[in-house]
Amino acid sequence: EVSEHTPSTAPTSVPAPPTPPEGGKEEREVAGGEEKGGHGGKNAAVMIWLGILIDGIPESIVIGILWVTAGYSGMLGFLLGVFLSNLPEAMSSSGTMKANGMRKRVIMSMWGSIVIITGIGAAVGAALFPPGQSDNPETQMIIAATKGLAAGAMLTMIAQTMLPEAFDQGGDIIGLSCLAGFLAATAVKLLPIS
Repeated sequence: EVSEHTPSTAPTSVPAPPTPPEGGKEEREVAGGEEKGGHGGKNAAVMIWLGILIDGIPESIVIGILWVTAGYSGMLGFLLGVFLSNLPEAMSSSGTMKANGMRKRVIMSMWGSIVIITGIGAAVGAALFPPGQSDNPETQMIIAATKGLAAGAMLTMIAQTMLPEAFDQGGDIIGLSCLAGFLAATAVKLLPIS
């Protein structure tokens, strides 16, 4: 006969503390950041390179045209503006490519191809428009249309690729930096060069 005061030996179930999701919030955020900055950063850098390539073709043609029609003084302002706009883009995209594992040889080959294509474009522009045609209305129209095409390609690439990456990595100062770059290019264009 079992006594009524015999302690019960049945196991008591204690609720286990809730286990956090695997990886935790911080690890998920880090993983999400790596995923966002990995292939996304590499693709953005390649898109910048492609934008400079597309933009460089009409720009190089204009450089060749200005070289034979307007001379050194007429070409220098446009050339400096192109340099000021393309250099930071090239440096930024090159750094992003290297950070995402691309080899230096591949990066140098990509930019070297743009240099070669730019030289060919300038030679084509100089060959198509011989000296003495700077006052020709047709030449002026072609130069204006080519500059407009180059500017449109540049603005599209900046708005679609560069600005989102810049705001993501640089913060609120990017707006003022963009304005300063635009004013610098405009000032170079408007400077009287003899």
